[in-house]
Amino acid sequence: MATAPLGFNIDAPRWDQSTFVGRLKHFLNITDPRTVLVPEKELDRAKALVEGCRAGLVPPGSSREQLLYAKKLYDSAFHPDSGEKMNLIGRMSFQVPGGMALTGCMLQFYRTVPAVVFWQWVNQSFNAIVNYTNRNAASPISLRQIGVAYVTATGTALATAVGLNLYTKVHGARAGWGSWPHPALLR
Repeated sequence: MATAPLGFNIDAPRWDQSTFVGRLKHFLNITDPRTVLVPEKELDRAKALVEGCRAGLVPPGSSREQLLYAKKLYDSAFHPDSGEKMNLIGRMSFQVPGGMALTGCMLQFYRTVPAVVFWQWVNQSFNAIVNYTNRNAASPISLRQIGVAYVTATGTALATAVGLNLYTKVHGARAGWGSWPHPALLR
């Protein structure tokens, strides 16, 4: 093992976090959807490299870019409080592809109440997994609190979605909303 490059701190922000652009670059780096496709073994190697660098030891010949890439993988896949590997669906890097697929399904399958209920339930379950996975692990939360939060969020989303769906079917027909785009929008 060699020592880390002189003056290199793997935990120091790569970009200036006091600026919007620096924070945006950091966020885009750790939410990069391509990291979802990285094999588990490579994520484990990245974790070992980051932990070794923190201890001041890195494999000989490791470049700064290799260390930064390992940190990117580590930040995208391991919980910042517990250091445990996060489940794939709950990772922030899965938010864009997962959210896009769910949004597409909710937009496509809105015509029947059972479809609205199903897709809203799937969406709220996805949100709950993401929120649980990225929770503050330093603050304990009981299973009862998790259950109440899940049922409340899911119930509210279902009631709102079904209610608005039925409302637009009843009142939309009266207002001439039967087709999309609405004729008034085409004027």
